Amino acid sequence: MEHTFSPTVYYSTIGSHPPELRVASGDTVVTTTIDAGGWDADGAFVGPRGNPQTGPIFVEGAEPGDTLRVKFDSIWPNRPHGFCSRRIAPHVLEPGDPNTVAEAKRLKFRLDFENSSATVEGGPLALADLTVPIQPMMGCFGVAPARDQAISTATSGPYGGNMDYKGFAPGVTAYLPVFVE
Repeated sequence: MEHTFSPTVYYSTIGSHPPELRVASGDTVVTTTIDAGGWDADGAFVGPRGNPQTGPIFVEGAEPGDTLRVKFDSIWPNRPHGFCSRRIAPHVLEPGDPNTVAEAKRLKFRLDFENSSATVEGGPLALADLTVPIQPMMGCFGVAPARDQAISTATSGPYGGNMDYKGFAPGVTAYLPVFVE
């Protein structure tokens, strides 16, 4: 069965939230999300900053000790612009390593869906002609962690979380352990 899910609530933690949707094993979910700043496709601020999550989605019959298989059939931007930052989150550095990035300015991109490319807009002169291919990936997803925890989406662990791995692309299947019903 296919479910079209239009979220209205987003969380910046994984786990300990009531399900927004219930599905059976093998179902397909078509949904959207918002960006790391909390902005939706229409430019409205609708959620928390920092990797807001769509869901939770409850999988009927999933029990602790099971493995959840999630296939990303399609991932695509939902608006014609994007951004990135040079900022390094403090929790990703080894203790004692200095953060040598002085500025945290955002770099804005214009997305060309017809050519599957992104071009820098208004950035430094050295990047004025930079155009790169759009390579969608799922940066942050997961399952509810054990012991009713609510873990920040800025981190990762056996439950998933913030992985920012370009390998989580369309067509990829991820396997996650189930910790709670």
